[in-house]
Amino acid sequence: MGTPNPKPKSKKPYHIKRADLHLEEYKKERSDRSPQVLFNRALNALKASRQFHFYVGLQLLASISGYGQVMLAVGLLWAMIANTGKRKEGEMSAYSLFNEGFEAIEGSTDMEALERELRVRGA
Repeated sequence: MGTPNPKPKSKKPYHIKRADLHLEEYKKERSDRSPQVLFNRALNALKASRQFHFYVGLQLLASISGYGQVMLAVGLLWAMIANTGKRKEGEMSAYSLFNEGFEAIEGSTDMEALERELRVRGA
């Protein structure tokens, strides 16, 4: 009776090569999303923005003349409108009010569908 045979290593259900993981790209993507990098990007964008400098100047003038709060409200509305993205050709809005012919996107619930569903349940 000799030495017992060593137990064969169990294979993993699949084999992933380290090169297939693209670890360097993943690490770069993670570091690009770090709060410090994002903050620096935002700060650099504000430094380069003429609109932001123009707004700060108007805000200073408004606060000196006593209308600082009004200018702040106008500035917030302006920022929301200025940063609203444009839809691509053929892309529909989630709000049917903004689509041509008030067409709803697929999967949205309209009143007629809701009524039909309630009537079927009640019957």
